[in-house]
Amino acid sequence: MSLKSFLYILVGALILMIPAFYNGYPMVYSDTGTYIGSGMNLLLPKDRPIMYGLFIRITSLQLSLWPVIFVQSMLITYTLWHLLRLGVKSISRKVFIVILFLLSWFTGLGWYVSQIMPDIYTFTTIGALLLLIFERDLKLYQKGIFGFIFVLSVNVHFSNVLIGSLTLLGLVVAVKRKFIAIQEEKSLSFSIPALLILLSLAIASLTNFKVGGSFGVSQGSHVFLMGKMLDSGVLKSFLDDKCQGDNYILCGYKDNLPADNRDLLWGKEGPLRDHGGWEKAKGPYNKILLGIFTSPKHVLQYLYNCGTSTISQLFQNEIGSGIASEWYRQPNSPPYERIAKHFPFELNQYNQSRQNKNLWGQELNFTSINHVYHLLLLIAVLFLFLVVGSASLRSLLPDRTKLVVATLILGVLSNALVAASLANVYDRLQARIGWVFILASIIIFLTNRALFLERLKEWFRK
Repeated sequence: MSLKSFLYILVGALILMIPAFYNGYPMVYSDTGTYIGSGMNLLLPKDRPIMYGLFIRITSLQLSLWPVIFVQSMLITYTLWHLLRLGVKSISRKVFIVILFLLSWFTGLGWYVSQIMPDIYTFTTIGALLLLIFERDLKLYQKGIFGFIFVLSVNVHFSNVLIGSLTLLGLVVAVKRKFIAIQEEKSLSFSIPALLILLSLAIASLTNFKVGGSFGVSQGSHVFLMGKMLDSGVLKSFLDDKCQGDNYILCGYKDNLPADNRDLLWGKEGPLRDHGGWEKAKGPYNKILLGIFTSPKHVLQYLYNCGTSTISQLFQNEIGSGIASEWYRQPNSPPYERIAKHFPFELNQYNQSRQNKNLWGQELNFTSINHVYHLLLLIAVLFLFLVVGSASLRSLLPDRTKLVVATLILGVLSNALVAASLANVYDRLQARIGWVFILASIIIFLTNRALFLERLKEWFRK
């Protein structure tokens, strides 16, 4: 990489950090405290991987949280630059900077980059996967960088394993079945991302064993999935149909189940607490889950709920969900506690951020930003529908652009499916990647601006 290119990546990374600069400090979420604590104390969390905690430990230099979001901003900017070059071919660095300004403030991109959270790595999972498919275009050091980004992205959040796998599977089917006609199909490398997914699973398991003495990818998947069964109504239906005495551990609670998954997972009282917590509930909960997945009636109920929930998830696109809260400035909140313990030098800066209602009473308000974002998102989705549905507009797209756009769309859809099927319908989980629809529209438009404008005018005249 030339010095000039590096400087543009550096400037782009700082642009993506504008929301953090505006806030006055990297933003936190309710889970931030767990991530900081797991990395700084080298403790394996029961409900999430430790890899993002280790990322915080390394990139913070155990001094400050600012370098954490700077490093992840550099990774995202570098991936975005190469993704745009792949989709558009010829794009100037100045246009790239303008695009970053737009996406940083008016979409979820900058706001997720600026959080001490792994959510932004859903995008790099998709972006790095796509770039590695075209690995013959990459130099050796670039293959190494994107391989590292992909493995990191898959390991910092459990959902990215499935999102990356589903996106890759969808691409293979689309290309092999000629849904997307690619002349250079033989030059594509689907095996490298597949091997890296397997490598990531091995790394996650070995890391968990090294740190916590437990070999496996996830220590709490049985509880999260049970929470989904509770929210979907499948758990209640199954227990009503199958309970015969105490053959399942939750039979005694079937008429008094927790109100929702949050109550099950985090409530101070309830069956999970009564049964000794996450680890002790693993065997009995897996027995119930096996019973559900071997019962045709309840599998159909689950799949039906997954379908409706996935559609609902696609409409959850509020930026800032869970960010604006007075709770974060309370000394007993996990983010406050962890920052006070591990980064005490920055505690005043944290307390005086807009997220914590700074000295002048200024707070974060996402109303206007969401209005603009939703308008851009609506225009982008309508534009994508128009291009996909028009043979004349599709014909303007090079093969590579078609594959880039298809990958981005598949990534957004896979995210919605995984989030809705394994967790719950929640806008934070969609806004982290929904802005990619806007990115896809920008890529399409930039491939041939003049012709697109001309064809669009002709289309509207008809």
